[in-house]
Amino acid sequence: MESSLITKDKLNRIIESKDFDMAMRVLSEIGYAQPVPTGATFEQMIDKELAAADELLLEVSPNDTFIKIMRAQKDYHNLKVLIKLLMQDKSLEEAELTPGNLAVDTLRRAITENNYYDLPPHMTDAMFFIDKRFAVALDASIIGVAMDRAYAKEVKELFLQMDDELVTKYFNAYFDLSNIIAFMRIRVSGHSKESFEDAHLHGGTISKLTFSEAFDLADESVMSALAKGDYAAVLAPAFDEYQKTGRLYMMEKAKDDYLLSMLRAHRHDMFSVAPIMCYYVAKQREAAAIRMVMTAKLGGIDGQVVSNRVKELL
Repeated sequence: MESSLITKDKLNRIIESKDFDMAMRVLSEIGYAQPVPTGATFEQMIDKELAAADELLLEVSPNDTFIKIMRAQKDYHNLKVLIKLLMQDKSLEEAELTPGNLAVDTLRRAITENNYYDLPPHMTDAMFFIDKRFAVALDASIIGVAMDRAYAKEVKELFLQMDDELVTKYFNAYFDLSNIIAFMRIRVSGHSKESFEDAHLHGGTISKLTFSEAFDLADESVMSALAKGDYAAVLAPAFDEYQKTGRLYMMEKAKDDYLLSMLRAHRHDMFSVAPIMCYYVAKQREAAAIRMVMTAKLGGIDGQVVSNRVKELL
């Protein structure tokens, strides 16, 4: 499986291409999503690779619960996109969406008919919550908050049901680090403690109370209050960068790099979900990296800037 992943050297070849057209040629030369029809866009190439990863996930996963865990994020992403299109009075057919556990048509029908009972329970609750808030004011920011919370609740239920050590450790870390970053972002933007409490994701090991008690601490005390053990080592360099620049992107990068390293350490354990989980996450990471690089090429952004921001590959 890993032999089909793009290496850092190959990605650097794309980054170092002189322009977008050359980058597209390099993408084809290294075999990404080949063969594809003449004139295919890089987004179509990415979609083809992700579809193949989905097929492999379905083929080799040990059980349906694991598949649901790994694909749930797509459902919530798709629903966010569709709700925002609806708010803008745009066609729900406009977005080309890759299905997760739910058919995209199921999501379209649910929001056009205001009938959510074909959706998972936490997603249904989130939709009713959004409707209730929209009855007061059309605040698009509530969409992400409600969907992210529902996603976390759904995945936590699933990983507790699956009871796999690596899956549990991975998603605990995912939600803990996501909460720390959201906490910092809300503080930086000047929003209240209550705003964070509304956005807090279930599923991690750091309690909402711990975050609440740390909210009014000085920046230099926040990390010691929230980030213990591995988290402290993971976030310390990125937090130093934040203190220098006021930007949080490197914390996002540190989170994702740590999560991939966690899977990388177990990827050769053939009697576990680790190999397919590592590959599947790595393909999402690869797709995000290619999308970032190619979009930067279209925008004429300097390659060194892109290189600094690209997250680790497997």
